[in-house]
Amino acid sequence: MSSTIPVIDLEPVGHGGNARAAVVSEIDAACCDVGFFAVVGHLIDETLRQDMLAAGRSFFALDAEEKQGIAIEQSDHHRGYAGIGQEQLQPDLPGDAKETLDFGIERSIDDPGRSPLEGPNQWPDLVGFRDVVERYQRAALATADLVLGLIARALDLPPEFFRPALVHPLLGTRLVHYPPVSEQELTRQLGCGAHSDYGCITLLSTDGTPGLQLLHRDDTWIDVDVPAGALVVNLGDLLGRWTNDVYRSTRHRVISPSEGHRYSVPVFVDPAYDTLVTCLPSCVAPDRPARYEPVRAGDYLQSRFDDTFAYRDAD
Repeated sequence: MSSTIPVIDLEPVGHGGNARAAVVSEIDAACCDVGFFAVVGHLIDETLRQDMLAAGRSFFALDAEEKQGIAIEQSDHHRGYAGIGQEQLQPDLPGDAKETLDFGIERSIDDPGRSPLEGPNQWPDLVGFRDVVERYQRAALATADLVLGLIARALDLPPEFFRPALVHPLLGTRLVHYPPVSEQELTRQLGCGAHSDYGCITLLSTDGTPGLQLLHRDDTWIDVDVPAGALVVNLGDLLGRWTNDVYRSTRHRVISPSEGHRYSVPVFVDPAYDTLVTCLPSCVAPDRPARYEPVRAGDYLQSRFDDTFAYRDAD
């Protein structure tokens, strides 16, 4: 399959030298131009990737009562199930035509180092489900560490620059189901409303069903098509703030399928709660002054969740 965004092979990174430099250059160009790229040669095994998609299908096939048994409003740290319309990413449209199940890295409620966005997950009663999710999270975090190391190099920073922020990251793993909607519904409700992601980077795996679109610089929506097995990487608002918008956090949306179902797995890789995100000196110049005040990562993420989730608005 051809791709509408850059496709970057991470395998040459291990060879070092000119091969790694070429990958860094490709990533830098993609981050400046579109804020989206796809990676192959990543660290998520294809069998594990398919197992994770299958776990999502198994969960969303449960009856409504079972899914509501782990509803996200029962969690104080944004983990659990949210039904159709419960998230509203585009304020001028009805709630999104999707259902989701959110997880983070498992943290005990009694852990003194736990931030307000961390804690225990709510697990469905499905054999092997938790094992698949936690293995997938570890592989996704390893891939994110690799990608962020390359992004650091592209920004003329030490490759380990972002690593302290990932010692205890706010890692959000989400299973998403977009059921088919009628042509009439498509005119007034999106599967996922137009938005930019909140955090640092997102790693997205899908079942291959089309629907993801990004907003091009000329204000037209383009379909995101990538090779089978590739991960879509997009930049979030916190990385945009870090780079003073040298790197783009691009608005995107999902059009629901009119037939069949769409399943996807985004992993939101965000800095530790207390990370202070401030414009990098290398991204500030006399003709490009700092656009943002420093912000604590956790405070920013909480404010964005409050804006988009009905259950947090009720709280």
